[in-house]
Amino acid sequence: SRGSSHAATCCALGGPCLHSPQSAVRREHFPPPRRPQEQRSRNMSAVASLSVSHVAAHAAVTSRSSRATSASSSTFPRRVHDSQRKTSQSRRSSRMHAVSEPVTIPAAPSGGEQDPAIAAYIADQMIDEAVMLASSTFPIAPEELIAKTKGILATNNGANDPARLAADFNFVAPVVGPLSKEKFLEAFSSFKLEAAFPDAKANFHSFRVDPFEPNRVWYDSRFVGTHTGPFAGTIQATGIRVTTPPQACSMTFNARGECTQLTVGYVMDKNVGNTGGLGGVFGILYAIGYALPFPEAQPWSMSLQYNVFNQVGNLSSGLQKFIAGFSIGGGDK
Repeated sequence: SRGSSHAATCCALGGPCLHSPQSAVRREHFPPPRRPQEQRSRNMSAVASLSVSHVAAHAAVTSRSSRATSASSSTFPRRVHDSQRKTSQSRRSSRMHAVSEPVTIPAAPSGGEQDPAIAAYIADQMIDEAVMLASSTFPIAPEELIAKTKGILATNNGANDPARLAADFNFVAPVVGPLSKEKFLEAFSSFKLEAAFPDAKANFHSFRVDPFEPNRVWYDSRFVGTHTGPFAGTIQATGIRVTTPPQACSMTFNARGECTQLTVGYVMDKNVGNTGGLGGVFGILYAIGYALPFPEAQPWSMSLQYNVFNQVGNLSSGLQKFIAGFSIGGGDK
């Protein structure tokens, strides 16, 4: 019957049958009974557990789901990926990552160069600096040598603290030098670059110990500064902003930690800056319009001899190609 069928259905769903005769009186005086709170919580927990398991199995896909999918599943527990916490509040509210455990990103292969020819060239022509430095017998560690180099730079290349320089010290630049310790101190003690360029920045960088000369520290510089004060006592401020090309410098030390040689001003790229490709003081003087009147203090230019050599070389190369265009019995090719 209809009543018995409905009663069976209600029992199967776990609820009382409200159409049975026994419940007729209660139906008139009481509202339909509610499902217990404990049962509802248990059912919701089961649904949530199934959902979380599904999310964990498909984390990579659900983390990129659309706004609608994220909104529809937002009632279930989830853990937001750390990187998304750095995004804006609006983005977090519209895109939530349902991730129950971290997603591992495969690391890049670490096998090195795979091309046998290139790998062979690297092994044959490129050194292992760490191995060479580790086998050095020089008594001062690379880190300490670099610290000593920075200390000399901070004392006006040692001019303000001559004890840092060895008795047999030499200063060597592309044009100037070698200068002995005495002559170097005399020149640098009176040379006040900061007075002419109050905002000067030497921009020293890339300090490293030479693996072939473990007692030598190399470093680079890129001087910049505005000429707003008197230079060399006679050159008045020009207001010109000077930018030198990158220059390679070095300091060599003895076993006592004293500097035995300082090299500066070796330009690494003459096309950089406004010093005409010149390094050191010559480049600064050229940039502010007071270049010294000899070739070494001027931007490089091709000599007459080199120009003739190039012209002859080009003529000879052209003649060789012209002759190569003919072969015995081959005619004009």
